[in-house]
Amino acid sequence: MQTVTVPAETFEKILSRLDQLTEDVQAIKSSFFEKEPPYGSDAWWEWSDKKAKEEIKQGKGITLHNKKELKEFFKNLKNA
Repeated sequence: MQTVTVPAETFEKILSRLDQLTEDVQAIKSSFFEKEPPYGSDAWWEWSDKKAKEEIKQGKGITLHNKKELKEFFKNLKNA
C-alpha cells in the first residue's frame, strides 16, 4: 500500500470535479433511460407493470406449460 500526500487545495479540486462528473453522468442517464419511480410506490407498480407487458410483447417472458416445467424453473433459479 502506498501513501500519496497532496495539498488540500488539489484534493478539494479533485472532489469538486468528481461531484461535477457525478452530476453529469446522472443527467446523461436520465436523458437516455426512463427514470424508475421510488420502489413500492403506486407509480412504481404502474411503471413495473408497463415494463413487464412490453417485455412479454417482445417475447422476453418465460412460458411454463405444466407443473414439471415450473419445478424445473425454480430448481434452476436455486442453482443459479
